[in-house]
Amino acid sequence: MTLRELYGFCKTGLECENAGFEARQICLKFTGYDKTNFLMNYNKIAAPELISKCADAVKKRNSGIPLYYILGECEFYGYPFYVGDGVLIPRQDTETLVDELIKSCKLKESPRVLDLCSGSGCIAISASLEAGVHIDAVEYYDKAYEYLCSNIELNKADVTPIKADALDFCGDYDIVVSNPPYIAERERGDLSREVLNEPHTALFADDDGLAFYKKISQNFRNNENITLMFEVGFKSDSKVANIMSDNGFKNIRTVADLGGINRIVIGEK
Repeated sequence: MTLRELYGFCKTGLECENAGFEARQICLKFTGYDKTNFLMNYNKIAAPELISKCADAVKKRNSGIPLYYILGECEFYGYPFYVGDGVLIPRQDTETLVDELIKSCKLKESPRVLDLCSGSGCIAISASLEAGVHIDAVEYYDKAYEYLCSNIELNKADVTPIKADALDFCGDYDIVVSNPPYIAERERGDLSREVLNEPHTALFADDDGLAFYKKISQNFRNNENITLMFEVGFKSDSKVANIMSDNGFKNIRTVADLGGINRIVIGEK
């Protein structure tokens, strides 16, 4: 079997919408080639071990395991991030939150910045590297915390990992950002098998998905000169804005992601 045939084998075997893309990613992962070199070596014979690894990856993918868990890493905001079982895979939608965080950092001199529910660290690491600021990143769960620390080291970012519960954490910060769990339990049945293979602690929240917004807003309601920004779920922006308003935040605004969905809510004091 040549590499060309191996690619075709993976593409045909994958039971997903973007089979061509995913087959290519699997082949690149296990050959170690970039796209150009893979094409240049299309007629090279694939070793039995390589065929076995790719076949196993296809089997795992068809069982519902997310592609990036199989690959072991993904790209976010142009930076590499290790991912795997126990940590939420960074989404492109979240890059909008990073955009807003970078803007906010650049408006303040040496801001004290906090990222709550940090997970892989994609928000804190990307913003720190882009804005040139130090950021504290809080993560509670063991596996996610390990990925956070590994990704800080991988990207050589000026980020301090803190193992703590975001629901209880507060401090003297100028900017607080969070992409918390925000899916209501009643929506569990609407999620794909692939998404449900990601950690439920990073997906679901009590109080109809609003628990983290309420507690974090309360925890920082007495801070002065603070900017608080959240990523929110579909059609949740007005609910989160009301929560922030009830806790004394002003100048509340929403920001849409690239898909036109109101994805970010920002408030100030």
